[in-house]
Amino acid sequence: MTSRVKVGSVINLGSAVERYQDSNVNAVEVDQILIVEGHNPRGHVTGTQAFEGPEFDALKASIASLGDVFQPVLLRPKANSNMYELVAGERRLRAARALGLHKISAVVRKLSDDEMYRLAREENLLRSEVSRLDLIFSGLDQLARRLSVPLSGIRSVLIRARDAGALGKTLLPDSTEALALEYIERLQLPAVSTLVRLARMLELTPDERQAIRNGLAEGAALALLDLGDHPQRPALLQRAISEGWSAARAKAEVKALIRTVPAPGIAEVLAQTRALCAASRVRRLSDAQQAEVTQILTQAMNQIRAIEERSDN
Repeated sequence: MTSRVKVGSVINLGSAVERYQDSNVNAVEVDQILIVEGHNPRGHVTGTQAFEGPEFDALKASIASLGDVFQPVLLRPKANSNMYELVAGERRLRAARALGLHKISAVVRKLSDDEMYRLAREENLLRSEVSRLDLIFSGLDQLARRLSVPLSGIRSVLIRARDAGALGKTLLPDSTEALALEYIERLQLPAVSTLVRLARMLELTPDERQAIRNGLAEGAALALLDLGDHPQRPALLQRAISEGWSAARAKAEVKALIRTVPAPGIAEVLAQTRALCAASRVRRLSDAQQAEVTQILTQAMNQIRAIEERSDN
């Protein structure tokens, strides 16, 4: 249940919450507040690790001394229930729960899903620093959820949307690509061309993502993708971290390592080619990319035929 408390008894809301305040602050039972999975950009990569450490301990100490959160959390009513969904203030809510508080101050507003995500994103930017990687993954995840496509497939959708624009093609209004562009605008995400580049980070390992969060250059981590499942990839990551590699240094080291790998035999090349040309993978390419692959394969087949003809003579 909620009960009214005086606005003057709490510190003023931060910019991201204050803009939506209607001068009403409620004391809401902690057990009535739900944390929506995948909603908060903070901790999207590292999970609960984002809610640990010295800063979080200091937050708990501050709340413990006040007996309440120092700034109200922002909630929206959950449809057809007496529960609330958390919009902004997850660190404060988690700290209050850890302290065993039964109620915390909150502002309750009716918000759409898009407004809810934009507010959470803005609130995190205005408060304790949230990692760029968390924001990237959160944005891509929200986009994938709205389009009902797996997160692993969102880059293919973005590539098709980008290429259609570059070629001047008109997308069908209800197509996945058109909806992607609409949601990018509604969620105030970066431009589609930027998202295509950033979506490569989905292919990084958890250790590589954490390395970026700890300060490794994004380009340095992305350079490791060229190694695929090479057994030396983890070792190269550790060197990149300890030596603070730039993107250029990482690319050079990756190229040097690849050059030391023995050339694969014909059987392995055929197996890799079959895997690369699987229908499920080719469908993810844009029209322009499919045409490029077709041209490459056609040239290869012609060269193989020429070799066979020479061997017959």
